[in-house]
Amino acid sequence: MARLLFFLVLTVNTVFAQSPVDSVIITGQVRRLSAKLYRQSPSVLVTRTNILRGGIEQAFPAPLQPDGRFRVAVPIVYPQEEMQFVLGNISTPFLASAGRLSIDVDNDSLYVAAVPFQFGGMNAQVNQQFAQYKAFEAKNKPDEATQQRTLKRALNGNINQTYTTLSQAFLAPFNQFTAQKVVFPLVRDWVLTNVRYDAAAYVFDKALQEQQTIPATYFKDLIADADAPLTASRANALSRLGAYAGMRIQQETPSGGRGIRIRTLAQLLEQYGTGLTDNDRQRLAVFRETNTARTADVRYLSKLLEKNPDTLTRLLTYENAIQTARPLFDSLTLDYLKAYMMTMTTGESTLSMVQVLGQYIAPKIGDKYLKQSFNDMIGQALRDTALVRKARAEYLVLEKQPGVNSGFVSDGIYVTTGTNRTGSELLQKVIDQNRGRVVYVVLWAPKSEPERQLARDAQRLRDAFLPRDLTILYVSTNDEDETLWLESIVRNRLKGEHIRLSETQTYSVFNTLNLSDMSPVRLYTPQGKLVKKEATLPDKFDQLVDQVQALLR
Repeated sequence: MARLLFFLVLTVNTVFAQSPVDSVIITGQVRRLSAKLYRQSPSVLVTRTNILRGGIEQAFPAPLQPDGRFRVAVPIVYPQEEMQFVLGNISTPFLASAGRLSIDVDNDSLYVAAVPFQFGGMNAQVNQQFAQYKAFEAKNKPDEATQQRTLKRALNGNINQTYTTLSQAFLAPFNQFTAQKVVFPLVRDWVLTNVRYDAAAYVFDKALQEQQTIPATYFKDLIADADAPLTASRANALSRLGAYAGMRIQQETPSGGRGIRIRTLAQLLEQYGTGLTDNDRQRLAVFRETNTARTADVRYLSKLLEKNPDTLTRLLTYENAIQTARPLFDSLTLDYLKAYMMTMTTGESTLSMVQVLGQYIAPKIGDKYLKQSFNDMIGQALRDTALVRKARAEYLVLEKQPGVNSGFVSDGIYVTTGTNRTGSELLQKVIDQNRGRVVYVVLWAPKSEPERQLARDAQRLRDAFLPRDLTILYVSTNDEDETLWLESIVRNRLKGEHIRLSETQTYSVFNTLNLSDMSPVRLYTPQGKLVKKEATLPDKFDQLVDQVQALLR
């Protein structure tokens, strides 16, 4: 077993950690760093976007030295990538290339100057002018009512009208800016890229909501823009394209499913099937060569599938989706979709499944930047392999002990388990252990991205309250897959207390937690009583903090 785990880690490091291949080194200084600012923000953050994960940023913290200096290395895939520099409540976008650049900030002008940042090194003049443009845009943008009227007019038209109207509206501030000064060509490209993709995102959303079909040539113009910088707007628009494509694939898939080619099925069985005999392999080789099968052969292949349903079902689903998408989209869009489809499954897949799917899909991606982005994404998903393995070992020790047991399985992650106990016993033990604290209960499922996001958002409470005042309790109901549940806790860094309930255990706490209420959050008082008033969700954070503070008085 140990040798198998070592091989898994070795494979992760050699297959997926090799890209991206370049980095940008970002240095700088917060001049006249005050003790107040340092307490608020002891580190600066640089964030970047993977083109396959629009809306999800990867953060790279850089601790501030006593004199305010910092340094951080950030991996980069595309020749030009938009990143964000964050200090406290202030942020600015900048364009990075492989090499070095600097960002200096004067604390005294941080909240006073329109552009408190001074850029140096790679793309210095471009970044300085873009920051000036963003300050100009913020000062001259239309009021909220005017923006809403423009958006409503655009979305009420056809797809071409939507794109044209929004493009013109998004470009208007830049036209005003260029009337006043000469603009660097790269700044123009950067702004135009964001304008195009911001407008395109609305088009894809409109088509998705209205179940419309967009001409294939529309995608080609966007995907083929290889020279455009990778910006957050570009990644977000392509993720909306991916969501639209998923709708079109579903529309074009027959109700009974689309049959897969015998050759493909035989290849998958031979590569991923378990318990195959020499005779099985010989027969599969014949199916691969002839690409035909009789009725009896199909029954035989179905039995082989049943021996390894999880992996093969996922691979067959992927192949069916690509087969359906092929006549609907041009080759460049299809290449993006091959990689994008994996992004929808990493969060709800075990690490072993992520590795299998990653190794299967990567060779099918033709574009080098997409392939590097894909490997980067898979590498990020698998980086917690050793941490998950350690948590699993700690969890098994707890689970094997008789009775109800609690203990840490990873940094800040505390689990209560008792397979043969009722859900009420498990819940009551956690509540009793936290007398004197408010307990914020989050009902979640690791297979749902909105619920995973809810679970991550609740972590903000840890920054607002001391551990002696508040505990976050995550409750997973209805017998979620144990391996995925534990891995999801560790991979999402869900610090707090955790319970996983079987269907029977869920039934026993139905009334206690008032599960007929569809809200995914609950509150317990420091005295251990369930609050009858509806608990506030994490997205209304200030209201939630006030609600918790009221219970602590």
